[in-house]
Amino acid sequence: MSAPIRMSLLAAAAIAPIACGTLSAQEQPAVVAAHTAQSRAELARVVSAAFNGQPVTLADDALTRESVLTIERRTPPGEQGRAATGRTLEAPARLNLVLRGAKCFLRAADGREWELNETQCVPAPAGAG
Repeated sequence: MSAPIRMSLLAAAAIAPIACGTLSAQEQPAVVAAHTAQSRAELARVVSAAFNGQPVTLADDALTRESVLTIERRTPPGEQGRAATGRTLEAPARLNLVLRGAKCFLRAADGREWELNETQCVPAPAGAG
């Protein structure tokens, strides 16, 4: 493979993660307008699906002030069943809430996304995400 082609491929590989993490012109960061029992259940179901069915615990006000939801891994249990001492070295995962037209989507860093049909979203205030 020639050097110019190799350099072009390397540049494309370096830019791709940045481009995939940006919003299109039709999208904007969003927050949940007001949670209902249905929207909380839907959010918990979708976040769990994003983590291959693992149970998640979400705050009652999740995504109402910020467009980014940060999920930390649970500390694994120690020998007596209590949380093990030490740290979980895995970085927290981030999910982004976006508004596309009138529809609300939760997007993972890898590009997967889920439409939230039971959740009413509004554009996020400046600096909320």
